[in-house]
Amino acid sequence: MISEKPVIWRINQLLFFFMSFGVIMALAKWTAELLIPLMISAMIALLLQPMMHWLQQRGLPRALSLFLVIAAMIALLILFGVFVAAEINAFVGHLSEIGAQLRGILDRFDLFLMQQGIPIEKQQLSAFIRPEGIVSFFKRMLLQMGNQFSNTLLILFTSSFLILDSVNFRSRLRHILRENPEREQAVEKVFDKIYTYFIIMAKVSLITAAGALLLLWFFDVQYALLWAVLTFFLNFIPVIGSIIAAVPPVILGLVEHSWSTAMWIALGYLLLNSIVGNILQPAMMGRGLGLSSFTVFWSMVFWGWFFGPTGMILSVPLTMGVQFLLMQYDETRWLGFLLSDYKEKI
Repeated sequence: MISEKPVIWRINQLLFFFMSFGVIMALAKWTAELLIPLMISAMIALLLQPMMHWLQQRGLPRALSLFLVIAAMIALLILFGVFVAAEINAFVGHLSEIGAQLRGILDRFDLFLMQQGIPIEKQQLSAFIRPEGIVSFFKRMLLQMGNQFSNTLLILFTSSFLILDSVNFRSRLRHILRENPEREQAVEKVFDKIYTYFIIMAKVSLITAAGALLLLWFFDVQYALLWAVLTFFLNFIPVIGSIIAAVPPVILGLVEHSWSTAMWIALGYLLLNSIVGNILQPAMMGRGLGLSSFTVFWSMVFWGWFFGPTGMILSVPLTMGVQFLLMQYDETRWLGFLLSDYKEKI
């Protein structure tokens, strides 16, 4: 009797992969409060790593280089803690007054439309533009941003150890993957791509934030430093980050000054983001992220739901990591390929 060769059902492996991935994601959602400070620490470590490398290249000992980097990080955290946190608290306390003023402006706008013979009811205008919803959205975002200051020590120590351990991390990675050179190269490639993305986005966001600060200072908009810092972080959010960053200054320009001031601020943000987003960023980014525009947008939506504003900021690196994982297995490579920006040349 001839024994038949057993059939391997790859669908079972695929289902097992997605079940395992679902369990991991459920655990990540459950431990989000712990993971968010860790992700922020990793982002800070990546941004400060070039400073550590530059100091060591100048001949400074590793311990002294780390001390200077930590000192710079503490200075940044003090800046956040003292100035930005104070402005967050002041703005949140001012929100109810801003909401009332915005409702008054909408009432006058409704009356203006009626005088021009445009039949629109106040309820229709309020349903389309909801001041309470706008105010509530930014209140939640700023409060979550401010809540991270309670994790300052945890973020500080975690970032310091990550910077200190960054040199040995790649050595350990090479040791683990020494029997699979191709996978080692793939892992190093995705790490380099994420690292390059963070550095370039930090430079682009810094330029955008500096331009926004000058613009808001010129038009004498309240909490200009807060909106510049918010612009820096929201610029990491693909597609809609720069749009969200412009909303509070435009509203304050309208409430504190006039319609014309609000329009000039909106035009200034549009011009700034057009120059940075369409000229500087593509020139610095080079070949791109390896993700389609659809993937970038929906990754922002998904990770924003999963981790909140921090997830939106880190959506592209997180998706790049997931795509790399999918590309490593035959059963899921097709899905990783669907996430890519591949275009067939015709």
